[in-house]
Amino acid sequence: MKARDNPFGATRVLSAIRYADPAGAVDASVAGVLALLPRLAALGHRAAIVGPHGSGKTTLLEDLEPVLAQRGFRITHVRLDTEDRRLPRDWRLTAGRLDAGDIVCLDGAEQLGPIAWRWFRWRARRAGGVIVTAHRSGRLPTLIACTTNAGLLDRIVRRLAPDGLAAAPTAAELFARHRGNVRNALRELYDVYAASC
Repeated sequence: MKARDNPFGATRVLSAIRYADPAGAVDASVAGVLALLPRLAALGHRAAIVGPHGSGKTTLLEDLEPVLAQRGFRITHVRLDTEDRRLPRDWRLTAGRLDAGDIVCLDGAEQLGPIAWRWFRWRARRAGGVIVTAHRSGRLPTLIACTTNAGLLDRIVRRLAPDGLAAAPTAAELFARHRGNVRNALRELYDVYAASC
């Protein structure tokens, strides 16, 4: 099977599936994002999207950004991960230009230690908002706690590959093996489908 034909290829997954509420429909991302806006406004646009690895935090943040941009905010996106835990070198310059029309979206806030986190918050104090993703609550008030379940994974799998594959493990098996990390479960399915042809 060619990579472009694999139903679990990254491009296909990202174009077909965005953030989904575990209790709702797989394609509920637009309605879900819009439903978060009143709470985000009530929190002064300073909030955290929290949840474990592979639960949709980054996807939800990415889905929020264009909606906020359509409402007139300028978006500054900063991404940190285990391989790149430091704020970009140009962050000081970027932060110096922030004002009430800006929202800073920091993906991976847990990568910053306490001192770096305080420095980030101080530098972003003039921004109209700060939205972060984190594995645990506490850095900012929680906007939403992302969760997963085997039923959600099953709905995603059925949407991406409605005909299934006899050799593929069940959603329940994948969910258990990857401890709820939907992203890693879908990566395994990519490998299963690639090996099937």
